[in-house]
This record gives sequence, structure tokens and C-alpha cells, in this order.
Amino acid sequence: MISLPSPIELCFPFVDDKVASRWFASPETWAIDPPEARLYVPPRFTVADYNRMLRKVVGWLTEWVDTGSNPFIHHQLWKRCFPAEIQDAYMALAAYLRKTSSNAEIVSRIIEDRVTELVANGLILNNEPNMRDDVLNLGRAQALLVYQCIGLYDGDIRLRKLAEEHVPILESWVNILMQHTSDMVSVATPPANVPPGNSLWYSWIIAESVRRIWLVTAGIQGMYKYFAQTRGPQPPCLGGTIFTSRSGFWEARSALAWEKLCSERFSGLVRLTETEKMLAMVPREEINDFAKVVLECTYGSEWCEAKLGGC
Repeated sequence: MISLPSPIELCFPFVDDKVASRWFASPETWAIDPPEARLYVPPRFTVADYNRMLRKVVGWLTEWVDTGSNPFIHHQLWKRCFPAEIQDAYMALAAYLRKTSSNAEIVSRIIEDRVTELVANGLILNNEPNMRDDVLNLGRAQALLVYQCIGLYDGDIRLRKLAEEHVPILESWVNILMQHTSDMVSVATPPANVPPGNSLWYSWIIAESVRRIWLVTAGIQGMYKYFAQTRGPQPPCLGGTIFTSRSGFWEARSALAWEKLCSERFSGLVRLTETEKMLAMVPREEINDFAKVVLECTYGSEWCEAKLGGC
């Protein structure tokens, strides 16, 4: 059977996957933009803003339980490999979302035990890029983020205390993910269970997933530290990174659909410091929900109202 070229190959017939991936995985795309002090003086955030953002992310977690994906957990990511850590987080979250006054203590105990075990096990660390281990680490970081959101959102004292203790751990984990993934997607071989022809899409999914967990962690935990007065000498936010701001790319159901979008329009791949570029090149109605939340966590609701007509 003759294999037809993909839309990416039709547009760029002279490049292979590694070269094509430079638009989303080149070394400069992994640079972190340090947080700007001006974002906090004068204060542009209130506790109500933080609570609204946290409710939004918890809503995304509910979406994950109900549909299998959300704006920071891709529908394809765990389709063929579903690590135990992210399974535990999924089941604990499902129990949490459906808890009652009668079983609340049981659910809290399950969450406490699962997150304690997760943190005790830590990440899998290797000196050489290894896609399998780094994807497993992404799952562990996503699982910890799930528990962090529950702990910071819930009124349970023990869960809140655990979440506060784990703030620097999650920040350390996403830092490691960013460092390792920048090497992994450019030199590592995709796992054997990735279908032929899907490696470029899969690499983008991994890269975008790592960047999105970085941004959610930076936003939610950064705002929490700001209001909880646990900032220390460093700015409360980890900083910003590049991400895909246009609707359709994250939601694409196949490699072919994703490649077709890539060949037809700008993906909205921008840094948080490039909002004017995004606004100039992405129609307002096509800016995705993830971008809106990240922008509000960064610039505040007044900025979003002025620039986007609200987030």
C-alpha cells in the first residue's frame, strides 16, 4: 500500500520529524521568562481572584474525570500507557468529587496516603534522555498537581498542610521536567507503542503537556504563596514559558488532524511576554481557555477584560 504524505510533509517535504520539531522543541523554546516584579506592584490580584482561578482548575480536574482529558491533560497522553501514579490520582480525585459528609474522612485518608507515597517515591532520574522514564515522570507530576489542587481547595486541615509542604516539591519536579524534556523530544526515540507517523504529534503532546503543567503550577501555587505570605526572598511565581494559545490544536483527535491545522494556521505558540503577538495573530474568539486562565493568573482580570473582553 502506498503511504500518502501528511500535510506537514506536503508543506515541508525536505524535512524530517526532528527538523520539523524545531518550531516547538528548539532549545530557545524551553527558556523560562523570569516573573516581572511590576506584576505585583501595585497588587493586581485579590484573594477572590485566587479562589476563582483555583475553582477553574478544579473544574478542569472534574472534566478530566468525566471525559478523560482537560486543558492540561491531553486525551492522547495516557491512551496506551496509564501509569499507576496517575491512575491513583484519577481514582482519588473521582472519590473526592463524589464524597459525602459520611465518607469525607475516608476519602481524605485515601488522598493523604496516595500523595505521601507518591512524594516518597519521587521522580525517576537518569543522566541520559529517556522518553519512557520522562513520560512516567510527567504522570507523577500531574498526579501531584491533582493532589495539590485538592489540598489547596479543600477545607481539610491535614490535606491543606500536606499541600503547603509539597509546594516546593512540585516546583522542583516541574523544573526537572522542563530540563529533561528539552533534551528528550529532540534526541530520544518515541516509545514502541507510538504508531508510525505519529511521532511528531506525540512529541508535541509531551512538550505542550510539560509546559502546561509548568504554567498551571506557576499560576496556582504562585498565587497561593503570594496570599499565604510564604514567598521567601524569591518572587512567588516560577515564571512563564511558551505555550499554544489557539483553540483546535490541543483538541485535535489525530496526528493527521493536528498536522493539517499546523499547515493551515498559526498555532498561537507564544510566550507570556508576547501577548501583543498573540493578540495580533490569533482571533480573540480562537484564544483557548487554557490561555485565558494563564493570562488572568499573570496579568489580572482587568487586563483580560480590557484585552480580551473578559477571561
